[in-house]
Amino acid sequence: MPTLAPRTGLEYLGIMHSIPPYPEETPLTLEHASELQPYLLDNRHGVSEFSMASLLPFTKKRHYSVSSYTDPEGKRAFMIFGLQWTDGKEERFAMLPSGYPGKELLANVLSRVHEVNTIAEDSADSWKIALRKDNLPFTCEEDRDNADYLYDRRSLVDLVGQSLHKKLAHALHFAEDHPDRILVPSHLAKQEDMVAVLDSWAEGRDLVEDYQATLLAITHQKELSLKGVVLYTGNTPVAFTLGEEDGPSRFIIHIEKAIGSYRGVYQYINRAFASELPERIAEINREQDLGIPGLRQAKMTYKPSRLLMKYRIRRAV
Repeated sequence: MPTLAPRTGLEYLGIMHSIPPYPEETPLTLEHASELQPYLLDNRHGVSEFSMASLLPFTKKRHYSVSSYTDPEGKRAFMIFGLQWTDGKEERFAMLPSGYPGKELLANVLSRVHEVNTIAEDSADSWKIALRKDNLPFTCEEDRDNADYLYDRRSLVDLVGQSLHKKLAHALHFAEDHPDRILVPSHLAKQEDMVAVLDSWAEGRDLVEDYQATLLAITHQKELSLKGVVLYTGNTPVAFTLGEEDGPSRFIIHIEKAIGSYRGVYQYINRAFASELPERIAEINREQDLGIPGLRQAKMTYKPSRLLMKYRIRRAV
């Protein structure tokens, strides 16, 4: 019998981190980025979750895993599984970024999870049509809690109008209090400076998973194509923001952290970073409110230009 040549370390790494065919699945890791990220971006439709920069930091909290399958057009596609908490109950969900996978596969997936979610607004009608056509006992419903908030970039810079006057006043107060302020691109700033802000932000909060997610994002900025700024007053870091471009004209803010004891710091970095973005960026996506009343109120006070609605598929009651 012929002797098999020994595999290289890279070959073993590829085997270890390959994405298996459904119904098998494997925990999501950074090593999946080269295969999964192009697929996610090709099927993004503006959805903030469809990027390794959004998924990977929260993989421990959401227990993300991934499988591959062949879509109705014969192309290789991927599905992501995760955990969520609905009305205090743990539920398993799936995301299918490239759309309706076919009658048999969808029915099989929904026998294993509570819902298929994160369906883009411009894909919802095609899902509804396919569900009716295949006579499946599932409904496609609006998921308001996970709708992304979209803002006109110039509006976040100018803060014009009575409703935004207080935001502008707070930002100007910070500028007046800290004439030595400076913004440094996040890839040039020291990671430990961002961690120092994160530590101050986390003090007294019971948010271990969110802390770890942000720490991972800080550590893997380059690999996740994250861009942002760190705000200093003198040599003291007081805030930072990280996000990524979504096409040529939109930017998604994934992370914004600050030391809240500095008056106006959040309003300042929000406005300052928006002004630092290239002129071609017309819109800023500041993600969802998760149904949290205080977060919803905060996002609404900035007067979004629109909500990018998402949808979910559940078994009909």
